Amino acid sequence: MSKAVKLDDNTQFGLPPALIGRSDVSRLLREIEEVDYALETQAIRTPEKPLTIPAMSRALSETATLNNIDVVNLEERKRMIDALREAKDKAPNVQITFAVDPAPDITSQLVAWIRHNLHPRALITVGLQPALIGGCVVRTPDHIYDFSLRKRFKDEQPALIQAINAVIAGK
Repeated sequence: MSKAVKLDDNTQFGLPPALIGRSDVSRLLREIEEVDYALETQAIRTPEKPLTIPAMSRALSETATLNNIDVVNLEERKRMIDALREAKDKAPNVQITFAVDPAPDITSQLVAWIRHNLHPRALITVGLQPALIGGCVVRTPDHIYDFSLRKRFKDEQPALIQAINAVIAGK
């Protein structure tokens, strides 16, 4: 895996739990590039005036705060853009398929846990597959973990058939 972009000698670039997948990072990257363009334009057109930060989304504000980035500072902005490009292109992706759509707070907690325990910039793709009945299937670049009820029923099929036959025979 490539070396992470560092903002200073001791800190790695982090993503807040609100940024879940590649599309979220792409959206944030477009936004910071627009802010960068607006600030550079201001600096060229009116160099004597202090820069005015354009309106920023909550996700961009949280990301800047998490990484102690002053958006007005050109160098820090460029490092943030580079870090987001690297995250979008090279961050590990974990695909999680659920039987039903998970609640947003559950998804945020899951993202926070994955980033804390597996990789600080892991991106998550959430999918739906009602045939799982319950539980989930987790796909990483190296493994597939099936925690679904469908798999559990399939693994326990002989015992289920035996239990059903025992109930039928007891009637």
